[in-house]
Amino acid sequence: MQLVARLYPPDEKSLTILRRYLPAKNIKPVSGRYPAALDNPVLSDILAKGEKTCGFRVSAEAVFSREEISGVTHFEIVCRKFISESDKDYEHNFAACERSELLERGGASPIRLVTGFALSRITLKPNMVGAIDQWTSEYIIGKAVRDVFKKEGFTGWSVQPVLNLKSKSFYSDYVQLVSNCILKPAVVDDSVERLSSPHPEEDGHWRHLGCLCYRKEDMEGLTDFTRTAEPWAGWHGFPSWVVSSRVVEVFAQNKLRGWAFRPVLTAESDLYRQYRTQWQVLCQLLKKYPRSIFDGGRW
Repeated sequence: MQLVARLYPPDEKSLTILRRYLPAKNIKPVSGRYPAALDNPVLSDILAKGEKTCGFRVSAEAVFSREEISGVTHFEIVCRKFISESDKDYEHNFAACERSELLERGGASPIRLVTGFALSRITLKPNMVGAIDQWTSEYIIGKAVRDVFKKEGFTGWSVQPVLNLKSKSFYSDYVQLVSNCILKPAVVDDSVERLSSPHPEEDGHWRHLGCLCYRKEDMEGLTDFTRTAEPWAGWHGFPSWVVSSRVVEVFAQNKLRGWAFRPVLTAESDLYRQYRTQWQVLCQLLKKYPRSIFDGGRW
């Protein structure tokens, strides 16, 4: 397991530092971020030089070997497809969110399990899943996806109809994926921080920057589809999704599209100890060079 810092330069001076230490012929930025492995000695040099500018915006990704991944039993869903809302869709869907009950499940903040969504247009192939715009963590699944889930006998999921605001009828080939199965609270470690923000909707919320982790006993006997006890997927109260490794395998085997998957770790494992140690090192680096700050993550 290797932790990779991803550095975003907010100004030209910071970009010049990155280009000096991370030659373009070797390092290609992704979405404007430059990767630097935690064990790469130039990372500390870059952050030190950043103290003379406005620093860097830092996110991090845990990179696992195939052997390490093979021992993971559950994964967090990462969205790879969004379905855009019209203005009327958003008005309808935000009202549904506001009407939904806030549920206390032991996390730092309550969660919402929202249904009753509407979309004027769904641009999904039958074998795809897609999130309802970028402010929710609720998914629409196509008919082929639903058929696969049924055939495999997955547990912990059901569906709800989705309204077409133009026709005033429900879609026949698309439904909302639902799960009312809630995990125990996640472990709060060095990859989780409490936000300090001038925006009231963000201030004080926990932000998750890395992989979800749970005690081993809390991972036993789970259904194939579950939701987190914390609203990791947004300040509106949406929880993240966690699925079994069998869902991941079936998703790939059937060439379904729209999700990627991030490993969920168990607190008692050697893999988690490596993960946490490396996060502690990265956190200490940013404390040493405070002009560079964490950003991104889920909250």
